[in-house]
Amino acid sequence: MKNRPIALIIAGSDSGGGAGLQADLKTLTSMGVFGVTVITGLTAQNTIGVKSIYNVDPSFISSQFDAVMEDFSVKFGKTGMLSNESIIKAVQEKVKEYNLKLVVDPVMVSKTGSPLLDESSVDALKSLMKDALLSTPNKYEAEKLAGEKITSLDDLKRVARKLYNDIGNVVVKGGNMFNGTDVAMLDGQEMEIKSPKVNTSNLHGSGDVFSASIVGFLSKGASLIEAIEESKKFVYFSILNSLSIGKGKGPVDPFASAESVMERENGRKTLEELLHFIEGNKKFVSLMRDDFKANVSYLTNYGDVISLAGGIIKYIDKIKLDGPLLVNLDNDVTRIAKKVGGRIGILLPFSPLILKKQKWE
Repeated sequence: MKNRPIALIIAGSDSGGGAGLQADLKTLTSMGVFGVTVITGLTAQNTIGVKSIYNVDPSFISSQFDAVMEDFSVKFGKTGMLSNESIIKAVQEKVKEYNLKLVVDPVMVSKTGSPLLDESSVDALKSLMKDALLSTPNKYEAEKLAGEKITSLDDLKRVARKLYNDIGNVVVKGGNMFNGTDVAMLDGQEMEIKSPKVNTSNLHGSGDVFSASIVGFLSKGASLIEAIEESKKFVYFSILNSLSIGKGKGPVDPFASAESVMERENGRKTLEELLHFIEGNKKFVSLMRDDFKANVSYLTNYGDVISLAGGIIKYIDKIKLDGPLLVNLDNDVTRIAKKVGGRIGILLPFSPLILKKQKWE
């Protein structure tokens, strides 16, 4: 029977679908992880802002925990919006009861600037973070938790060290202010985790996707540092391919990674069909020269190009295919496909027959 790793999402709902448990579940699904949920609150929210918040009663939060944990084998979970002290304490009690290894995303303010945590609940949140495997505050949240301003990379490192000493393992996300650099303190070791800066304001849900993907990789057997490094790549690709939907700050796209793989596989299938046609078409041989390798290409919406490793060779009066279909090879047909932008390309020599058939305008 088929099975999947399972991860628990403890978070609020975003009616706009770009953040919260919706973003978490989209992330886990894209990774092949089955997500189960404990809903802590409901937001009336879109890309412009948060209109209102409805907190779930702590007793019902506990009931959701019990229902999930009695039926599913869950080792790892993550938190998102925990908007007041009573909710945080209910979550903390159940995390301890079920010995759940937790990643805390200390959500305090939405990307649109709306507060998502009661000011008086910061100490309770820090207590939960001390029990966690990892916490992932952004720059603003780290400043709030440490009581210090962050204006430089040195500040980011100093605050990361302070938070580590106070709450344990932490990744402080520098974001675009620090050109995509985050600082992690894990088991006493400091490290910078980098990705290229993406010039976009469509960052809704980026923090949720980062913490959810960490839990996803952990559930699939990765070590903590492996999960963080792979999640950094995952969220970078989600930001790079963010969506300009809605009237405000658009969401990142956690499905982009999975879709890019599907598009590459679709490209391979398309080229296999084309090459099968070419192999069986005797007229194609007449277009070839003995001293030239032809080739084919398929360009995906993510800029990947699939082409033959070797090419198409004329062998006496037949067509011979040289090498497998591979992605983003450094060859002529790949460079031409990226420059021209056509979906499917065929690179042929300037043979007399082709030149004769060409209609010049």
